[in-house]
Amino acid sequence: MAAQVKILVEGYTNADSFIETGEEHTRPTVTLVRDENVIMVVDPGVMQDPQILVDALSKENLTVNDVNFVCLTHSHIDHYRNIGLFPKAKTLEHYGLWDKDTVKDWPENFSPNIQILHTPGHDHSGLSLFVTTKDGVVAICGDIFWKENYPATPIEDMFASDTEQLAQSRSVVLRRADWIIPGHGKIYKNTKKVVEEKVKEEPKESGVIFKCRKCGIEMKKKERCNCRQWLCYKCCECHIDCDNCRCSHLRK
Repeated sequence: MAAQVKILVEGYTNADSFIETGEEHTRPTVTLVRDENVIMVVDPGVMQDPQILVDALSKENLTVNDVNFVCLTHSHIDHYRNIGLFPKAKTLEHYGLWDKDTVKDWPENFSPNIQILHTPGHDHSGLSLFVTTKDGVVAICGDIFWKENYPATPIEDMFASDTEQLAQSRSVVLRRADWIIPGHGKIYKNTKKVVEEKVKEEPKESGVIFKCRKCGIEMKKKERCNCRQWLCYKCCECHIDCDNCRCSHLRK
């Protein structure tokens, strides 16, 4: 019997454009997965009120105590803020399967219809669920994609920890999934027009990469903070003794 996948709370984000609006708003897409004895909530992250999630479960005739697994696609707080709502649930994350104060390795074939794979790139702790349903395989992949086919390329993910790994993880999702649930949007069909992605070369030094998220200035590669590549070196938040960048020496 196939598994069931249902979006409990649809996510959103304006992290790609908040510099124009002046205030960032984000909420992850929270998903319910059922397969045999597994009742799993994926990414119970930030939202205006946790009651939104409680009410969404109630519509599925579930309470927080009925949930026996919580899955975190990666370790960014916007995806796990409300994990405390589920005190009886085991936690599935990159480093293992936690039950109270014990942890063990999780099996790749988690249940008859749920497969788990490491998908780093947006964050080193990234993992994705590939769930076989009656409508095909659904990939719940966190921020491998934020929204439908967005960011367009790995290099455009300003929060990516490793764009090469992100390209590889996207390739896995695009190759395996019939449907994709992104980190901050509605489910969408994978057209599979692109089955392999490569990291595009960054623009030459004369080209604009994107805008600094703090001051809004258009940045070239050499003007970006090495640690926080969404900031220009003038807005860099690193300290003078930062081992990873020299931005603090260029502020004057």
